[in-house]
Amino acid sequence: MTKKFITWWLVTVIQYIVLGAAAYLGAVEFLWDADTTKLSFLIIVMFIASTVNIGYISYTQKENYDNPYFVSEACMTVGMIGTVVGFMLMLGSSFDAIDPSNVDSMRRVITDMASGMSTALLTTLAGLVGSLFLKTQIVIQEHSNV
Repeated sequence: MTKKFITWWLVTVIQYIVLGAAAYLGAVEFLWDADTTKLSFLIIVMFIASTVNIGYISYTQKENYDNPYFVSEACMTVGMIGTVVGFMLMLGSSFDAIDPSNVDSMRRVITDMASGMSTALLTTLAGLVGSLFLKTQIVIQEHSNV
């Protein structure tokens, strides 16, 4: 094993400890309930697959990080797509049959808006965190001495 691979392993373990702590505190259940599109889980799968790819590249002592870098950008893009979809969910059906004098109607509108907004913000957060963690791994690998 090279120093480059051990460095990748250390950074990855630290990142997975942070993600494990978030999961322990209920982040997975919160994501499942609040993200109606489930795009956050696609971002998580992309992050895990790309992390394994970065590890393989560092283990085989290759220097081509184009695919993981593309996936890190794709994480951000999928997060932004989730933002747009969340806003569409929030604004699309919320104001169809609004009746300000009807309390139940207003509750439904506010619930729909909250669901769309949580989807928009959570997919953005998942995309940004996934991209940041992947880019951290890539930059450390590109600048570490063999």
